[in-house]
Amino acid sequence: MISNSNYCQNTISPNDLDIISGKWSGTLTYLDYSTNKPFTMPANVSVERGKDEYQIQLLISYPKEPNANSKDRINISKDGKLLNKNRVTSREILTTQGIKITTEYSGKDNRKKALIRNVYIFGPQQFVIRKEVKFY
Repeated sequence: MISNSNYCQNTISPNDLDIISGKWSGTLTYLDYSTNKPFTMPANVSVERGKDEYQIQLLISYPKEPNANSKDRINISKDGKLLNKNRVTSREILTTQGIKITTEYSGKDNRKKALIRNVYIFGPQQFVIRKEVKFY
């Protein structure tokens, strides 16, 4: 008997973060709920190792909005099942020599209950963090 099934790994490791170390330039786009239109602005991110191998620090700057500059972290649980305390639902190897990690959790967005999916794409030429929201 032959079994054919798609297997998607649901754990990640610190090695998955190594590919994005360094300086990145791009844009931040978000949906402005007051106008219901997307808003895009230039963004720069410096990615550095955090306190240990399970953490990286993001130093985020916005050239046209310096008051919005911020710091953030990406943390992996030691068992690799959580990213920023959210359950990893998939980890895929991409043809672009990168990886795509997806997490999901129940939360709120625009003060409404929602299923929130974060999609992380890490590669030699690509660094994407995308938030997808499905309201209940």
